Amino acid sequence: MMKLSGKNIQINIAFINNWFLIAGCLALVGIFFSRAMISIGMIGIALLYFLDRGWAKSFTWKQEDLQWFAGLPILIIYLIGVLWTDDYSYWTERVQVKIPLLFLPLGFWAVKDSITRATIDVLIMIFISLCAATALGSFIYYLLHYKEITESYKHAKTIPTIIEHIRYSLLLTIAFFASIQAYLTSSVMVTKVQKGIVAGLGIFLFLFLHVLSIRSGLLALYTTCFLWLIIQVFKSGNKKLLLLFPAAAAFLVAMYFFVPSLHNKVNYMVRDVNQFVTGKSVNNYSDGNRLLSMKIGVEVGMQHPWIGVGSGDVQQEMNAVYKKEYPDIDEHNWLIPHSQFVYIFTALGIIGFVIFMICLIYPFLNKEVSLDIFCMAVLVSTYTSYLSEATLELQQGIVLVSLLFGMAYIRLFSKE
Repeated sequence: MMKLSGKNIQINIAFINNWFLIAGCLALVGIFFSRAMISIGMIGIALLYFLDRGWAKSFTWKQEDLQWFAGLPILIIYLIGVLWTDDYSYWTERVQVKIPLLFLPLGFWAVKDSITRATIDVLIMIFISLCAATALGSFIYYLLHYKEITESYKHAKTIPTIIEHIRYSLLLTIAFFASIQAYLTSSVMVTKVQKGIVAGLGIFLFLFLHVLSIRSGLLALYTTCFLWLIIQVFKSGNKKLLLLFPAAAAFLVAMYFFVPSLHNKVNYMVRDVNQFVTGKSVNNYSDGNRLLSMKIGVEVGMQHPWIGVGSGDVQQEMNAVYKKEYPDIDEHNWLIPHSQFVYIFTALGIIGFVIFMICLIYPFLNKEVSLDIFCMAVLVSTYTSYLSEATLELQQGIVLVSLLFGMAYIRLFSKE
């Protein structure tokens, strides 16, 4: 009976790993090609809670387990926000997008002791390969239309990408740091040839991020590098690593002068911001319009500073201000606050904002998370995007937070 039981356990673990691998693949491929596949893949991961009898497992209430649900309070405060909301349709949309903040962590948590290192490392390599392959397609297209696309950077355009360019640049940044981890510690890329392939993919992603020249991606890239180097200096005591800071700054300056797309992007940004700062109309000015949306968002939030206008009323309150105070802005340029920080304040006030910030800080209290470059890259890329994007209001943004961090964090538990 003992042998049979042991065999059943082995079969169960193999089944769980195969299920996890297939569901993870569907979600990752879906990021680039199909929102339906994202949903199917994430549902597949969530179902692991039931397939592996998650309800029968002990939840410790220690940081190791609580970490999985660090984003859950965000969903909860959005749910509570319905109490002072008038637009229930918009509120339903906001909550529906954030449902994975509950169900995905349940699936990951339930199988954290069953997933093998090889399974998660295969998924990571699939993610890196998808990012590199789609980036290569965009790069080839750029080379074929070099003059037109380079010129378009002066007018808020970018190299065509397979998905929305801001989220895409964040994915490439995360994939770059994932490639570093894969090169150093992957259990499936172990030969010199395999490591060479990983290194090549990582270098290409790093360089293409500069050619693509999306501010969110570059900010995430260099912020993660900065924090990672600081951690390594304290960890190793090797102060010579600090020399990499001026080297990185010099490299970025060189990229400005030698990469035309980056050069044009920076010049456009300066012109756009100046348009906003000087009080001129920012209609059809991409960056200026985003800054205006943040300004309006803060003003709307200050009308109800403690609890905000309600998690479902942000759009209608913003539209009312645009209509009354900014008649020069075309209706198709009316935006919700183009910053997750401002959006939370507008919707849920100071109380919601404080809860949100606690959720962001909590993962860094875990030493293992802070020392893991993949976890760090996901968190920093997500957080820096909050400065200029309402990341959590979109499905792909939730994927950044819940799916990719789940993959990074479960690797810390995975068995060799």
